Amino acid sequence: MIKNGQLIFLITPIILILFSCTSNPNQKNESDQSDIRSKVDKQSDLLRSSINEFNFILSIDHSRLAGEAGVYTPPSIVTLFSNPKVNSELIRINPMTGLDLPYKILCYSEPDTANAVVAYTSSTFLQKRHGLQENDLHAFENDIKKVLSNFSESNITSTNFENLDLNYGIIRLISDYDFETTIQRLKDVVNAQNDTKWFGEIDFQKDARELNIDINKTTLLLFGGPAPGGQAMFNSPRIGLDAFCQKLLIFEDDQSQVVVSFNDIPVFAELYYNRSTKPQELINGRLKSVFETALSSNN
Repeated sequence: MIKNGQLIFLITPIILILFSCTSNPNQKNESDQSDIRSKVDKQSDLLRSSINEFNFILSIDHSRLAGEAGVYTPPSIVTLFSNPKVNSELIRINPMTGLDLPYKILCYSEPDTANAVVAYTSSTFLQKRHGLQENDLHAFENDIKKVLSNFSESNITSTNFENLDLNYGIIRLISDYDFETTIQRLKDVVNAQNDTKWFGEIDFQKDARELNIDINKTTLLLFGGPAPGGQAMFNSPRIGLDAFCQKLLIFEDDQSQVVVSFNDIPVFAELYYNRSTKPQELINGRLKSVFETALSSNN
């Protein structure tokens, strides 16, 4: 289990796209940026004070760390925090839910506004994406409601999930290797990238075992790199909730197959903004190609 994380920017680093965002007309002047950033910081501070009863995992300040890499993206801070019992029960029902766990809340500003808003992974999203029942999600929903009750409803964004279906936006690969070898090969290929920031992993099975809940081997890997992710989020900061940091879920199914899954970046951009961008599509294609190679015994 990862605990006591730092403010680290973990955006997918597999390809560095040579675009410059610093002169884009949507970028605000320095005074405006400072004001908006302050609003997002206050929302993020409020969030941190609202999750004391949970296990804090990490906070990622997308904008500041993208700036350090020479890329502008609107103020955006995502925070991950955990309730291991909720994680374990949901993964026991459907291991693919691990891709949306632990809890995630994003404090951010859209490029064309001066408002700080909050986005989160909802129980409705999990229900539709992972084929869960309402009763499966009561504890999840209660935890999220408790945290969000500290925020003004006008600052909480909503999304129309009417057309969301099972396994929406999930890229799923099968590994030719056993569970431990698969994890090591994925770590090796990620860390081979010069601009990668490796953060760590969450061993969901270990957490479940401590609670006497039986689940198959299930691990979430977290990593990233500032520049390409900042470019991908420039006009679509809300994808920082689902696509950045980059999350790789590895689990062993009941047939002993090792399954690797991750989020399809352009699909989430389409969900939130009805469009995707070239940087998002390039990163997505490169990720899929690199991981397919790492998981195949024919290479």
